[in-house]
Amino acid sequence: MRRLVLVSIVIACAACTVRVPRTPGLRVTIPIRAEIRAQAVVEVATAPVELQGSTVVEFFGIPLEDAQDVVFVLDRSGSMSNPATGRLAEIAVPDPSAAPPSPPGPPTSPPPPLDGSQRPPPPPPDPTMTPPPPDAPPVTPGAPVAAPVVAPLATPRKIDVALAELADALRRLPPGTRLNVVFFNDELEAFAPTMVSLDDAGREGLVGFVYETTPSGRTALTPAMRLAFLMNARRIVLLSDGLGNVGGNASALLRDAREAVRGGVRIDTIGIGRDQDGLLLQSLAAESGGFYQPL
Repeated sequence: MRRLVLVSIVIACAACTVRVPRTPGLRVTIPIRAEIRAQAVVEVATAPVELQGSTVVEFFGIPLEDAQDVVFVLDRSGSMSNPATGRLAEIAVPDPSAAPPSPPGPPTSPPPPLDGSQRPPPPPPDPTMTPPPPDAPPVTPGAPVAAPVVAPLATPRKIDVALAELADALRRLPPGTRLNVVFFNDELEAFAPTMVSLDDAGREGLVGFVYETTPSGRTALTPAMRLAFLMNARRIVLLSDGLGNVGGNASALLRDAREAVRGGVRIDTIGIGRDQDGLLLQSLAAESGGFYQPL
């Protein structure tokens, strides 16, 4: 039996702002001291999937169907406000401020006849049936009915695509998935100080937290990953569009990541744009058995 070595990493994370669930608007700053649990096996990915239209839960083509606990770490630095280009611009992004078309209401009763003749009143509308609008084409029995589509953004930014992809993944992950979401620029902001269990009642609250994010500031990549490591998740999904320039360089991040990988952590990375640190992102994924998705 292979002996497990317990690796204790104590990392001071200054100015880590976390949001406590079920307490809207409360932000607290806490010192973080934790241990990374050692595990024996590193999960190895099989293959990426389509960026759009995949039948499995995915985040930018990285399959998440086996992600029982996962931390999403997303860059929200100022450069994420730049327009999406290349493959990123090909991903359809719904406008979160645009409401889908409302369903048609019940038909109104016809006016009484003008000649004064007596006619029986029309039957009341069936409350269980939603009639089609007057100009709707006839529906063939048994044919699928398309859901209303929200108009896409005309010129999405990189942050718009990232948030839409994350919201879609959060809506599709099964209940019971343990997760957290960390955003970083000059500061770190997490949905909760520890991992939370996803349930249907709190799912839209988590999506709302995602859509509150706005890009600004610099890129504290190394502190963000340190915070994710301390949450003791078996999987971390990192998205960034630039080089870390606050709180540590690539060498410091690789050193911390290799300690976490020894404990069984898998890191998937998504690089957006031409300014990404592709060598670092590829190394994080390759050494941990994860995917690197350049966009």
